[in-house]
Amino acid sequence: MNKIFFRYIIYLFYISFTLLIGNQKTCKSCNKELSAQYLIHKGRYYHHTCYDKYIQIYCDQCGKKIDGSYNTSKDKNYHKTCYQQFIQKRCEECSDIISGIYTIHEGKEYHESCYVEYILPKCDVCHQPVEDKYIKDFWGNYYHAYHDKKMPSCDNCNRLICSSLTNGGYSINSNRFVCNLCKPDVINNKFQLRKVLNNVLDILKTVGVDNLPINLPITLIDSREELIRMSGNRLGNIQGYTNYEESSMAGRIIDQKYHIYILSNLQEEIFKAVLAHELFHVYLFQNKLDLRSDIREGFCNLGSNLIYQHYGSKLSKYRIKMMNESTDPDYGIGYKKMKEKLDDIGWKRLLKKLPRF
Repeated sequence: MNKIFFRYIIYLFYISFTLLIGNQKTCKSCNKELSAQYLIHKGRYYHHTCYDKYIQIYCDQCGKKIDGSYNTSKDKNYHKTCYQQFIQKRCEECSDIISGIYTIHEGKEYHESCYVEYILPKCDVCHQPVEDKYIKDFWGNYYHAYHDKKMPSCDNCNRLICSSLTNGGYSINSNRFVCNLCKPDVINNKFQLRKVLNNVLDILKTVGVDNLPINLPITLIDSREELIRMSGNRLGNIQGYTNYEESSMAGRIIDQKYHIYILSNLQEEIFKAVLAHELFHVYLFQNKLDLRSDIREGFCNLGSNLIYQHYGSKLSKYRIKMMNESTDPDYGIGYKKMKEKLDDIGWKRLLKKLPRF
């Protein structure tokens, strides 16, 4: 009886110990026994210190604990207020928070509306943002490409003629246009011609082109079409023409007559450049030089270039640029060949060798 009782007592002790051990909780982090208060996180048990050290989420901006909802960015955690104040993208223009679609320009981020309103270049013609194809001209004007098809351009500087770029302009027989920036310096009456001719003759003399007639008749022509008809030159951008007639007797030339025709309303520097080109034709006629067309027109364009270099204004530089970029076989490529030769041997030798070209 005593043995049975003793075995029963042992059994009860074993059961109690097993239940006690089985209900004992351990920290998931350090595996040590939990006593007193502890924390439960996702069904697991932790000492307060272990939880704070290994489980608790801290803000990567301020370093403080995060309780409740938070933001994550690039594997880092932030209080919502810290994220909005320090991490969330902000518009470079207005500094407000960016949410949703935004625009990156030169490494900076913008609201789409701020980018369009403040960063995109504005059209110098209509002052609206330029979001599609555009043109930037020699003068620094920036505008929608479609304006180029709808507005006339100046016959001299090639600017679009409108109130915002040139303060308007005027038309010559509805086919040619001159802007109000060029208007004060145009040649449009015969009383200006004598002074202009003398000035150009003086410039040409500096390079050895002299003995040209000093009483050459010059006529202003309003219509380019008329100039084309007179010259027989079908190139659309013709600006001048020299008519040459000679009289001979017994095989000898006894008289030479020249008449120069130039478009009216050309800006003075351009007019002088065209006149220099035509005077070089007179020089060729005088010296009975019948050159190949590319050599002839290339040589005569050296006269225009001489005038533009003499003045050196921005307009003259623009016209030189156009000459250099021309792909015309005579007026462009021919000119560049002759300019290269001139740069190599100089005016004196060029004029001497011209008959052999």
